[in-house]
Amino acid sequence: MLVEGLIEIADPAWWEDWEKYHFLELLVTVGLLFAVAFLSFEVRAMRQAADTMAAKLEAASGSFNQLLEAHYDAWGLTPTEREVARLVLKGCSNAEIAEIRNAATGTVKAQTHSIYAKSGLSGKSQLMGFLLEELTDGHSLK
Repeated sequence: MLVEGLIEIADPAWWEDWEKYHFLELLVTVGLLFAVAFLSFEVRAMRQAADTMAAKLEAASGSFNQLLEAHYDAWGLTPTEREVARLVLKGCSNAEIAEIRNAATGTVKAQTHSIYAKSGLSGKSQLMGFLLEELTDGHSLK
């Protein structure tokens, strides 16, 4: 439609044969061009918003990891206990943790018992609840 309009305008006699539908075509073409321009600005704004959200998510993830490490340090967890605690927080069962770590289920049970004893918490749900409470209240170990 745009090309057709340009060809007609290039013809010197275009104004003699001008009809009402030509005006409508021109109006629609201009409207479509404005829509394309508007949408390109919207897409750019959405990409910037997505980049901002990704940066915030990365920062929050880093802060959560710092919070976990601070608690692990305060509780005196070993590197193995830290790994098991992370798997517990991800929702893995003792059998799944044993499979992931190539360990016996009894070993994982002993490690989780040690984690709960060192943290002063009674189990998986209390550990998750404690850390969720820390995140939502904004507490830190500083």
